[in-house]
Amino acid sequence: MFRAELLKLRSTRAFWIVGVVALAGAVLVQAFTVLMPRLLERFGGLDELTAPGDGSAGPATDLVPDLTALTDLGSATVQRGMLDLLGNGPSGTGSVSVATLCLLILGALAGTTDFRTGGIVPTALVVPSRTRMLLGKAGATAVAALAIGAGLALVSAIGLTTAIATTPGAGLAVSGADVLGIWGRGLCVLVAFAWLGLGVGILVRGQVAAIVIVVAVAFVEPMVQAVVVLLSSGTSSAMSWVPLTLGALASTGQGAAEFLGGAAPVGMATALAGLAVWVAVVLGSGAATFRSRDLL
Repeated sequence: MFRAELLKLRSTRAFWIVGVVALAGAVLVQAFTVLMPRLLERFGGLDELTAPGDGSAGPATDLVPDLTALTDLGSATVQRGMLDLLGNGPSGTGSVSVATLCLLILGALAGTTDFRTGGIVPTALVVPSRTRMLLGKAGATAVAALAIGAGLALVSAIGLTTAIATTPGAGLAVSGADVLGIWGRGLCVLVAFAWLGLGVGILVRGQVAAIVIVVAVAFVEPMVQAVVVLLSSGTSSAMSWVPLTLGALASTGQGAAEFLGGAAPVGMATALAGLAVWVAVVLGSGAATFRSRDLL
Protein backbone atom coordinates (compact mmCIF):
# COMPACT_ATOMS: atom_id res chain seq x y z
CA MET A 1 0.00 0.00 0.00
CA PHE A 2 2.84 2.35 0.85
CA ARG A 3 4.52 1.79 -2.52
CA ALA A 4 1.23 2.32 -4.35
CA GLU A 5 0.63 5.63 -2.58
CA LEU A 6 4.20 6.70 -3.23
CA LEU A 7 3.74 5.90 -6.91
CA LYS A 8 0.60 8.04 -6.98
CA LEU A 9 2.52 11.01 -5.63
CA ARG A 10 5.49 10.52 -7.96
CA SER A 11 3.33 10.16 -11.03
CA THR A 12 1.30 13.33 -10.51
CA ARG A 13 2.44 16.75 -11.69
CA ALA A 14 1.09 18.37 -8.54
CA PHE A 15 3.79 16.80 -6.36
CA TRP A 16 6.59 18.00 -8.64
CA ILE A 17 5.06 21.47 -8.88
CA VAL A 18 4.80 21.71 -5.10
CA GLY A 19 8.40 20.60 -4.71
CA VAL A 20 9.73 23.02 -7.33
CA VAL A 21 7.81 25.94 -5.84
CA ALA A 22 9.10 25.12 -2.34
CA LEU A 23 12.69 25.01 -3.59
CA ALA A 24 12.24 28.19 -5.63
CA GLY A 25 10.94 30.00 -2.56
CA ALA A 26 13.96 28.83 -0.56
CA VAL A 27 16.34 30.02 -3.29
CA LEU A 28 14.73 33.47 -3.26
CA VAL A 29 15.04 33.74 0.53
CA GLN A 30 18.69 32.70 0.44
CA ALA A 31 19.49 35.09 -2.41
CA PHE A 32 17.77 37.97 -0.62
CA THR A 33 19.66 37.21 2.59
CA VAL A 34 23.02 37.15 0.80
CA LEU A 35 22.29 40.37 -1.09
CA MET A 36 20.72 42.26 1.83
CA PRO A 37 24.00 43.58 3.36
CA ARG A 38 24.98 45.06 0.01
CA LEU A 39 21.55 46.63 -0.39
CA LEU A 40 21.88 48.14 3.08
CA GLU A 41 25.18 49.72 2.13
CA ARG A 42 23.46 51.50 -0.73
CA PHE A 43 20.51 52.37 1.50
CA GLY A 44 22.89 53.87 4.03
CA GLY A 45 24.38 56.00 1.28
CA LEU A 46 20.97 57.55 0.73
CA ASP A 47 21.37 59.39 4.03
CA GLU A 48 23.45 62.01 2.31
CA LEU A 49 20.68 62.56 -0.24
CA THR A 50 17.77 62.51 2.21
CA ALA A 51 19.33 64.41 5.14
CA PRO A 52 17.38 67.60 6.01
CA GLY A 53 20.45 69.77 5.46
CA ASP A 54 20.59 71.13 8.99
CA GLY A 55 23.27 68.70 10.14
CA SER A 56 20.83 66.10 11.48
CA ALA A 57 20.86 62.50 10.32
CA GLY A 58 18.73 61.21 7.50
CA PRO A 59 16.00 58.60 7.93
CA ALA A 60 18.27 55.69 7.03
CA THR A 61 20.40 56.28 10.11
CA ASP A 62 17.82 54.79 12.45
CA LEU A 63 16.91 51.88 10.21
CA VAL A 64 20.24 50.60 8.93
CA PRO A 65 21.77 49.49 12.28
CA ASP A 66 18.75 47.36 13.18
CA LEU A 67 18.57 45.81 9.73
CA THR A 68 22.32 45.23 9.68
CA ALA A 69 22.06 43.20 12.89
CA LEU A 70 19.53 40.94 11.16
CA THR A 71 21.76 40.49 8.12
CA ASP A 72 25.18 40.05 9.72
CA LEU A 73 26.17 37.00 7.70
CA GLY A 74 28.98 36.20 10.12
CA SER A 75 26.71 35.89 13.17
CA ALA A 76 25.45 32.55 14.45
CA THR A 77 21.85 33.81 14.67
CA VAL A 78 21.69 34.75 11.01
CA GLN A 79 23.41 31.56 9.93
CA ARG A 80 20.93 29.46 11.90
CA GLY A 81 18.13 31.38 10.18
CA MET A 82 19.64 30.61 6.79
CA LEU A 83 19.74 26.91 7.67
CA ASP A 84 16.07 26.88 8.70
CA LEU A 85 14.22 24.55 6.34
CA LEU A 86 10.97 26.45 6.79
CA GLY A 87 12.56 29.37 4.96
CA ASN A 88 11.38 32.12 7.31
CA GLY A 89 14.68 33.96 6.89
CA PRO A 90 17.21 35.16 9.49
CA SER A 91 14.61 37.02 11.55
CA GLY A 92 12.65 33.81 12.12
CA THR A 93 9.41 35.70 12.56
CA GLY A 94 7.17 32.66 12.23
CA SER A 95 5.48 34.14 9.18
CA VAL A 96 4.17 31.72 6.61
CA SER A 97 6.93 30.67 4.25
CA VAL A 98 6.56 29.16 0.80
CA ALA A 99 7.80 25.81 2.12
CA THR A 100 5.20 25.75 4.90
CA LEU A 101 2.38 26.48 2.48
CA CYS A 102 3.65 23.92 -0.03
CA LEU A 103 3.83 21.13 2.56
CA LEU A 104 0.30 21.86 3.79
CA ILE A 105 -0.96 21.75 0.20
CA LEU A 106 1.01 18.56 -0.48
CA GLY A 107 -0.76 16.83 2.39
CA ALA A 108 -4.15 18.14 1.28
CA LEU A 109 -3.54 16.83 -2.24
CA ALA A 110 -2.45 13.43 -0.92
CA GLY A 111 -5.63 13.17 1.15
CA THR A 112 -8.10 14.22 -1.55
CA THR A 113 -6.76 13.00 -4.91
CA ASP A 114 -8.32 9.54 -4.60
CA PHE A 115 -11.70 11.06 -3.75
CA ARG A 116 -11.48 13.51 -6.66
CA THR A 117 -10.56 10.86 -9.23
CA GLY A 118 -12.70 8.06 -7.80
CA GLY A 119 -9.62 5.91 -7.25
CA ILE A 120 -10.56 5.39 -3.62
CA VAL A 121 -13.11 2.68 -4.58
CA PRO A 122 -10.78 0.28 -6.46
CA THR A 123 -8.14 0.90 -3.80
CA ALA A 124 -10.59 -0.15 -1.11
CA LEU A 125 -11.50 -3.29 -3.09
CA VAL A 126 -7.86 -4.32 -3.25
CA VAL A 127 -7.06 -3.27 0.33
CA PRO A 128 -10.23 -3.54 2.46
CA SER A 129 -8.47 -2.32 5.60
CA ARG A 130 -8.93 1.43 5.79
CA THR A 131 -6.27 1.64 8.47
CA ARG A 132 -3.73 0.21 6.04
CA MET A 133 -4.86 2.70 3.42
CA LEU A 134 -4.35 5.60 5.82
CA LEU A 135 -0.98 4.32 6.97
CA GLY A 136 0.10 4.01 3.36
CA LYS A 137 -0.95 7.58 2.62
CA ALA A 138 0.74 8.90 5.76
CA GLY A 139 3.96 7.04 4.99
CA ALA A 140 4.08 8.18 1.36
CA THR A 141 3.32 11.76 2.36
CA ALA A 142 6.12 11.68 4.94
CA VAL A 143 8.61 10.38 2.37
CA ALA A 144 7.57 13.11 -0.08
CA ALA A 145 7.97 15.75 2.65
CA LEU A 146 11.41 14.38 3.56
CA ALA A 147 12.47 14.46 -0.11
CA ILE A 148 11.46 18.12 -0.37
CA GLY A 149 13.16 18.79 2.95
CA ALA A 150 16.40 17.25 1.68
CA GLY A 151 16.28 19.63 -1.27
CA LEU A 152 15.66 22.55 1.06
CA ALA A 153 18.63 21.50 3.20
CA LEU A 154 20.84 21.47 0.11
CA VAL A 155 19.65 24.94 -0.88
CA SER A 156 20.29 26.27 2.64
CA ALA A 157 23.80 24.76 2.67
CA ILE A 158 24.60 26.35 -0.69
CA GLY A 159 23.17 29.67 0.48
CA LEU A 160 25.20 29.68 3.69
CA THR A 161 28.38 28.67 1.86
CA THR A 162 27.85 31.49 -0.64
CA ALA A 163 27.19 33.99 2.17
CA ILE A 164 30.40 33.08 3.98
CA ALA A 165 32.48 33.03 0.79
CA THR A 166 31.28 36.46 -0.33
CA THR A 167 31.45 38.21 3.07
CA PRO A 168 34.92 39.46 4.12
CA GLY A 169 35.91 38.17 7.56
CA ALA A 170 32.89 35.88 7.88
CA GLY A 171 33.29 32.28 8.96
CA LEU A 172 31.10 29.39 9.96
CA ALA A 173 29.67 30.39 13.36
CA VAL A 174 27.58 27.26 13.97
CA SER A 175 28.80 23.80 14.88
CA GLY A 176 28.09 20.61 13.00
CA ALA A 177 25.74 19.54 15.79
CA ASP A 178 23.79 22.80 15.42
CA VAL A 179 23.45 22.26 11.68
CA LEU A 180 22.22 18.69 12.07
CA GLY A 181 19.86 19.76 14.86
CA ILE A 182 18.32 22.54 12.77
CA TRP A 183 17.89 20.26 9.78
CA GLY A 184 16.57 17.38 11.88
CA ARG A 185 13.94 19.54 13.60
CA GLY A 186 13.09 21.15 10.28
CA LEU A 187 12.45 17.78 8.65
CA CYS A 188 10.18 16.78 11.55
CA VAL A 189 8.22 20.02 11.21
CA LEU A 190 7.85 19.62 7.45
CA VAL A 191 6.48 16.09 7.90
CA ALA A 192 4.11 17.37 10.59
CA PHE A 193 2.80 20.11 8.28
CA ALA A 194 2.28 17.57 5.49
CA TRP A 195 0.34 15.33 7.88
CA LEU A 196 -1.78 18.28 9.02
CA GLY A 197 -2.70 18.89 5.40
CA LEU A 198 -3.37 15.17 4.96
CA GLY A 199 -5.70 15.18 7.95
CA VAL A 200 -7.62 18.17 6.60
CA GLY A 201 -7.88 16.53 3.19
CA ILE A 202 -9.25 13.28 4.60
CA LEU A 203 -11.75 15.17 6.76
CA VAL A 204 -13.00 17.48 3.98
CA ARG A 205 -12.51 15.11 1.01
CA GLY A 206 -13.10 17.90 -1.50
CA GLN A 207 -9.76 18.92 -3.03
CA VAL A 208 -10.55 22.57 -3.65
CA ALA A 209 -12.13 22.96 -0.22
CA ALA A 210 -9.14 21.33 1.52
CA ILE A 211 -6.64 23.57 -0.27
CA VAL A 212 -8.71 26.67 0.52
CA ILE A 213 -8.82 25.69 4.21
CA VAL A 214 -5.07 25.12 4.59
CA VAL A 215 -4.22 28.30 2.67
CA ALA A 216 -6.69 30.32 4.74
CA VAL A 217 -5.27 28.96 7.99
CA ALA A 218 -1.72 29.66 6.79
CA PHE A 219 -2.49 33.31 6.15
CA VAL A 220 -4.98 34.04 8.93
CA GLU A 221 -3.03 32.51 11.81
CA PRO A 222 0.00 34.89 11.64
CA MET A 223 -2.27 37.93 11.32
CA VAL A 224 -4.35 36.94 14.33
CA GLN A 225 -1.23 36.16 16.33
CA ALA A 226 0.33 39.53 15.49
CA VAL A 227 -2.84 41.32 16.61
CA VAL A 228 -2.91 39.39 19.90
CA VAL A 229 0.76 40.12 20.54
CA LEU A 230 0.35 43.83 19.84
CA LEU A 231 -2.82 44.17 21.94
CA SER A 232 -1.24 42.33 24.87
CA SER A 233 2.13 44.08 24.49
CA GLY A 234 3.77 40.71 24.02
CA THR A 235 2.49 39.28 27.32
CA SER A 236 -0.02 36.79 25.91
CA SER A 237 1.29 33.41 24.84
CA ALA A 238 -2.08 31.90 23.89
CA MET A 239 -1.47 32.18 20.15
CA SER A 240 1.92 30.56 20.49
CA TRP A 241 0.20 27.19 20.76
CA VAL A 242 -1.30 27.25 17.27
CA PRO A 243 0.29 24.84 14.77
CA LEU A 244 2.24 27.13 12.42
CA THR A 245 3.77 29.10 15.28
CA LEU A 246 4.68 25.87 17.05
CA GLY A 247 6.43 24.79 13.85
CA ALA A 248 8.49 27.99 13.77
CA LEU A 249 9.34 27.66 17.46
CA ALA A 250 10.32 24.01 17.02
CA SER A 251 12.54 24.79 14.05
CA THR A 252 14.32 27.98 15.15
CA GLY A 253 13.11 28.75 18.68
CA GLN A 254 11.70 32.08 17.55
CA GLY A 255 8.23 33.20 16.48
CA ALA A 256 6.36 36.38 15.79
CA ALA A 257 6.08 37.29 19.49
CA GLU A 258 9.85 37.28 19.91
CA PHE A 259 10.34 39.38 16.78
CA LEU A 260 7.94 41.96 18.19
CA GLY A 261 9.72 42.07 21.52
CA GLY A 262 8.09 39.30 23.53
CA ALA A 263 9.64 36.24 25.09
CA ALA A 264 9.56 32.71 23.73
CA PRO A 265 6.81 30.92 25.74
CA VAL A 266 8.07 27.37 25.12
CA GLY A 267 11.27 25.63 24.18
CA MET A 268 11.91 23.86 20.91
CA ALA A 269 11.27 20.38 22.32
CA THR A 270 7.98 21.47 23.87
CA ALA A 271 6.94 23.18 20.64
CA LEU A 272 7.69 20.02 18.67
CA ALA A 273 5.62 17.99 21.14
CA GLY A 274 2.76 20.50 20.85
CA LEU A 275 2.88 20.25 17.06
CA ALA A 276 2.74 16.46 17.38
CA VAL A 277 -0.45 16.83 19.44
CA TRP A 278 -2.01 18.95 16.70
CA VAL A 279 -1.09 16.29 14.13
CA ALA A 280 -2.56 13.55 16.30
CA VAL A 281 -5.83 15.47 16.72
CA VAL A 282 -6.29 16.51 13.08
CA LEU A 283 -5.03 13.31 11.45
CA GLY A 284 -6.73 11.17 14.10
CA SER A 285 -10.04 12.93 13.43
CA GLY A 286 -9.60 12.33 9.72
CA ALA A 287 -8.83 8.66 10.35
CA ALA A 288 -11.93 8.26 12.54
CA THR A 289 -14.23 9.77 9.93
CA PHE A 290 -12.55 7.82 7.13
CA ARG A 291 -13.22 4.52 8.89
CA SER A 292 -16.83 5.37 9.75
CA ARG A 293 -18.08 7.14 6.59
CA ASP A 294 -18.93 5.72 3.19
CA LEU A 295 -16.27 6.19 0.55
CA LEU A 296 -18.63 7.89 -1.90
